[in-house]
Amino acid sequence: MIEPVIAARKPALVQVKAGRAIFWCSCGRSTRQPFCDGSHKGTGFEPVKYMPAVDGEVLLCACKHTKNQPVCDGSHNNLGDGGDYAAPEDEAAPSASIAPWEEKFPGFSATALDNGCYVARVSGEACEQYGALAIAPVIIGVTGARHLSHYTGRIDPGASDILAFPGSDIAVFVVDGPVRVEIGGRIFDAAAESGIAVRPDEAFRLVNDGDTPVRVEFTVCPECADIKVLEKMPRRFDASCPARVIGVDPANREMMADRFYQVLVDGKVAGSAVTQFIGEVPRSRAKHHRHLYEEAILVLRGEGFMWTGATKTPVRAGDIIFLPCKQAHSLECTSEDGMRLMGVFYPSGSPAVNY
Repeated sequence: MIEPVIAARKPALVQVKAGRAIFWCSCGRSTRQPFCDGSHKGTGFEPVKYMPAVDGEVLLCACKHTKNQPVCDGSHNNLGDGGDYAAPEDEAAPSASIAPWEEKFPGFSATALDNGCYVARVSGEACEQYGALAIAPVIIGVTGARHLSHYTGRIDPGASDILAFPGSDIAVFVVDGPVRVEIGGRIFDAAAESGIAVRPDEAFRLVNDGDTPVRVEFTVCPECADIKVLEKMPRRFDASCPARVIGVDPANREMMADRFYQVLVDGKVAGSAVTQFIGEVPRSRAKHHRHLYEEAILVLRGEGFMWTGATKTPVRAGDIIFLPCKQAHSLECTSEDGMRLMGVFYPSGSPAVNY
């Protein structure tokens, strides 16, 4: 079987109009990438007609190996070239300036990188109490986010208040569990490094049966300005998505060269509009790349640097990184045993898609 030509190692960002068809080159030989110019004749390949449903931007595959033609699915990350890492000359280039850390208010320190990107460290002083649960906003509209909102906190021994974020999808990440979660009268156990999905208009409560605090992360999309504290648990539970707690399972890993990720919560796994994933990267520095979504990253283990072009800052376990949409960035791991992280973005999609 004839293999397609790899036209480029990254997808092409294309502006599309609803109802206006385009014809995507599947053979890789076109000189008008990613569009067909007739070069496929005699190759056995045919162009793929793509009819956008809405106006906007789309990443069309340029490596020609996507399984979701013509849209990029991240297949360019596994083309057998050993990974998409910064070249040795990049590593030897003069370092970007190191952004200083500043205390924004008690318990909240951050470092400002390029174009609204920042890294935050939050302590208990910045948290608001909801029963045994203490949380603090780290990424919200006033900090520059347009779509994503994210909270960090802890659940002390005991039970949280019954909480609701009306109209928002919620993805909870249990950092160092275990905890129990009650959603609409149903109870689920969640171990460390588990994801929990709560659907819009459901209420939930977290319970820590242990004797030490457990760190938890909340992603709430779209942002909810009015957190509701309820006296009684409503019986609303979306039975179309019965599985609400998803744990780490090596069998569900997706490889990206010598890196991997596992989706915990997303539209396919839990019916959520948020994607939550866990992953690991080896000691290395990725090439600069971009995403068509805002993203938050929690460093679970390891140390390194977040690069955004003209600036960089050291990162360590516990740090939370905010990346605006289309912000060029690369995460460098300097730890010998690699870096483990949790990432979230909205709307839901694949962590492997980048350009």
